[in-house]
Amino acid sequence: MKVGICFSKELVGDTPLSHVVIKLPVYIRLLELMIDKGWETYILTRKVYKGGGVFGGGWKFTDLPAGRQGGKFVITKDDLLMDLVYDRTGGIAFPEEGDSLPVVNERRFKVLAWDKWAAYQVIGEYMPKTFLVENEGEIASVLAKIKTDKIVLKPFNGLKGLGVFIGPKEEAIGFKFPEKFPRYIAQEFVDTRSGIPNITPGLHDLRVAIVNGKPVWCHVRVPEQGSFLANAAQGGNLSEVNYDKVPDSIKHVVREVSAMFLRDYDNPIYSLDFGIDKNGTPLIFEINDQLGFPKWEMEARDSFLTGLISNFEKKLI
Repeated sequence: MKVGICFSKELVGDTPLSHVVIKLPVYIRLLELMIDKGWETYILTRKVYKGGGVFGGGWKFTDLPAGRQGGKFVITKDDLLMDLVYDRTGGIAFPEEGDSLPVVNERRFKVLAWDKWAAYQVIGEYMPKTFLVENEGEIASVLAKIKTDKIVLKPFNGLKGLGVFIGPKEEAIGFKFPEKFPRYIAQEFVDTRSGIPNITPGLHDLRVAIVNGKPVWCHVRVPEQGSFLANAAQGGNLSEVNYDKVPDSIKHVVREVSAMFLRDYDNPIYSLDFGIDKNGTPLIFEINDQLGFPKWEMEARDSFLTGLISNFEKKLI
């Protein structure tokens, strides 16, 4: 079996994972677990993908002799017909719709996670009240439907907190859509200042990573002073959380949503971002189909990685 992890680098050199930096040991650990399964293991790039499951080369990962940690990468320009690819490219451009590449996650789920309005159609009962905003001219009419004093405007397909507005409704009227984000969603503001019992006392964004329908890793992100954005790219601080400490109200939603996704979307790998409002109600902010890996020192590292291996195995049967 040929199994690979796909990024978007040029097919050159012998360091295909140089971009992951601090998470490199974790990726190497995953590759070693893949080797242990007897799979031919590769790092791939979509830039040489030919379609039909065939890549025009890649980096084969091989173990070092016993007693030495890590492994080495050997570049090849030969065609590789892959049995399974774990897509780390982000977005929905790869693979193209209708292509036969066996990929984690399937395209339908990636579209669901990428399109926040589509996600609301599926799991809206667990999310803040949300409206589609096709252009800036619709902001005023949408504001009348928002019951909270503050409003959240997000690109319908944005990442890392880019292009997000959080603030009073009267200020939102003058908000200009960035050129790269032509469509938005508007959500009622979730006041998370009351925190999560036994986890954090104030503003937060709790992320639960789910593999094979089960939570395998959890962390809380807290925004910088004066900000509502908890994304790491926006200065948020991340701390690992033992899932046992997570409130039962969140666990209930995780069970409901994960059972649905496991059944309907070919056992995807993803995370759910939660906030608890001032009434103690958990609400999902968004779905993420591209999981950030734990750091090497985090307790859930191996349960996360072995969960990925199990997921790959299920898809290779």
